[in-house]
Amino acid sequence: MSLLNGARLIEGPLGGAATSKKVWYLSSISNQSRFANTIMETKKQYEFSAVLSPELVHEIGQDIRRVHAAFKAQAFYETTAPHLEGKLVKKRGEWIAEQLYQYLPKDPAQSIAILTASLGPKLGDAANFGSAFKYLPHGTFVSQHGLEPVHFEVATRFLYEMTQRFSAEFAIRPFLMRYPDRMLPLLQQWANDPNQHVRRLVSEGTRTRLPWGMRVTAYDSDYAPIMALLEQLHQDQELYVRRSVANHLNDLTKDRPELVLDALAHWQETDHEHLPWVTKHALRTLLKAGHPKALALLGFQAEVAVNLEALTLAQSELLLGEQQVITAELASTGTVPQQLMMDYLVFYKKANGQLQPKVFKWKTFTLAPGERLVLHKKHPFRSFSTRKVYPGLHRIALQINGQVLGEASFELLFPPKK
Repeated sequence: MSLLNGARLIEGPLGGAATSKKVWYLSSISNQSRFANTIMETKKQYEFSAVLSPELVHEIGQDIRRVHAAFKAQAFYETTAPHLEGKLVKKRGEWIAEQLYQYLPKDPAQSIAILTASLGPKLGDAANFGSAFKYLPHGTFVSQHGLEPVHFEVATRFLYEMTQRFSAEFAIRPFLMRYPDRMLPLLQQWANDPNQHVRRLVSEGTRTRLPWGMRVTAYDSDYAPIMALLEQLHQDQELYVRRSVANHLNDLTKDRPELVLDALAHWQETDHEHLPWVTKHALRTLLKAGHPKALALLGFQAEVAVNLEALTLAQSELLLGEQQVITAELASTGTVPQQLMMDYLVFYKKANGQLQPKVFKWKTFTLAPGERLVLHKKHPFRSFSTRKVYPGLHRIALQINGQVLGEASFELLFPPKK
């Protein structure tokens, strides 16, 4: 198979081993260089785990020693910092929490009070955590050692203080599971707190599908108390809080979509300036799936009078790291203006050879009767930590108001194995 600049594609076994799986290798040295440059550009410039660094371990020790002179800060550092290497950030937090337990007083009430006193200045208006990640181990410690009823007050006071320095959205979850009824009055109180980070915790801490977080199932049988809190918070003056509410509702649409749709429809009866944004972001999963009721809440009709006259891809063979250019030619066949939400689906090849779609946003617009449009979109193809790509056939489809109107395919090519 020929390619650009005279390069040839050579079919060979994946990884050089005897296997039925094969990939296409680039024979051209110039194209190998192109791949090398692309890979270097797309590599992560920063390892997220490094936010919990040896330097932050030293800071933690000094913070605690400042309020508790008996704390052996140097010994804590020497036994903790050398073992961070090779651990992801969550495991680093757990490891540091384990070492805090070794050096703090064994009475949880005393140790939690010490950690609370050691907390530094509160976050400002924006959530710019930075070195505040050093409080992740503190939250882990309290969620592990502060769960007994006798420690409820001191532990939840810590959560209240911590979330004003670094989010307590993970640390609060074991308390919600252990004490669902006892936590509700606190959540209601915090929903009216003057600090936006505390108000956000009410929504973010109770999210059912928080990434990295424990699933909160304590309110599954009666979600009304949580929905009442979200009804209040979705009107919050801070976007930071409203975004959490929208994410919470989007999580819920994956398990109980009608609950969310009914709530948003009810909230529309008392209109306010922030509701359209919250609705759009809360329903993003349902909108991508073309859910008729979700589309209707935002003014889109499920049935569209649109003809897709052409859907073309700039390259039939695309190199890893390059961008595919998608061109869509549309024509209205309707007699009235139409509100359209246009997305595109990329069918990624998976490790098992199957194609799995992922929806991406393209454009929201009004199409007049008889109007014709030619639209272009660039989409990069590279591997991410959350999405690995594989060589071979891929498809791209065009979707308008949840309806797939057409598709095109191409081959994704990988660099040669060294």
